[in-house]
Amino acid sequence: MSSATLDLDGALKGFFQDKEWPLKIMLGGLINLSASTLPVINPAFVPISCALLGLSAGYLLRVMRLSIKGELEKLPDWNDILDLLISGLSWFSICMGFFFFILSVLAISLLAAGNTSILKISSPSYLYWAVLTFIAIYTMIISFKFFLATLMANFAEEERMLAGFAWRKVIKRIIAQPKPLMVAWLAGLTLTFVAVVLPTLTRVGTPLVPFLSFLAEVIAVRMIGQAWVLHRSNQT
Repeated sequence: MSSATLDLDGALKGFFQDKEWPLKIMLGGLINLSASTLPVINPAFVPISCALLGLSAGYLLRVMRLSIKGELEKLPDWNDILDLLISGLSWFSICMGFFFFILSVLAISLLAAGNTSILKISSPSYLYWAVLTFIAIYTMIISFKFFLATLMANFAEEERMLAGFAWRKVIKRIIAQPKPLMVAWLAGLTLTFVAVVLPTLTRVGTPLVPFLSFLAEVIAVRMIGQAWVLHRSNQT
């Protein structure tokens, strides 16, 4: 990046300079659509669905890698499928650790409440327990989503498994540049929310959700990639 300030417009302007962007987004949308519908057709297709989601995640990592390098004029090609699959599934395995941590906190809370009378709705402490548990789980989910978005940038940049566990480095980067990372993450989250919610309000737009959501995710990771390397510009 040539500027020391976060330019979210760059993620959009450069995006549409690629003449093949509709085809690349369509392929990603078809992959996500297939991943979500195959298990419904037959549960035996779950492994195939996971592999397809791995391809999609691998492509997003490749998009973010180019954004970190400052190459915003072109989206990456859908090639080296094995590389996309390994990269995406590796990232999923890292994310699952955070998911299981949240489940463990919920399980501990339920077990602790189960040993008392709190779980009974008639108990005066039930409402307090339910509200506090909800707030704790919700806070962890939001915090982890932001942290994982930033961790994904480090994982994409270094292209090695250990980069997904460099939590101290990522925390230092967040402390050093909290505003641009938060702005980029919130902007991407808003785009994804709009891409999912607005089409579902109409029956006609519902089939477009996998494609629009993938488009929003691509733009979101490009913005995160720009925010990730912003500190380098500020140091020069």
